[in-house]
Amino acid sequence: MSTTVLLLILLLTVVTLLVGVGMLALLLHRPTWCAPVAGALATMTLMATTVGLLVAITRT
Repeated sequence: MSTTVLLLILLLTVVTLLVGVGMLALLLHRPTWCAPVAGALATMTLMATTVGLLVAITRT
């Protein structure tokens, strides 16, 4: 694997973890937002994973 692909995977992982921590803090602050925020977080994670995999596969 090239260095660019590994850096992209690392970047996606870090961004996903940061967004997850932010969402956790938001949900602890406003528990009534659980359903919409959980759906948005799941969609964001799925899209980031799909884009990361597509980029990693097409670059190798």
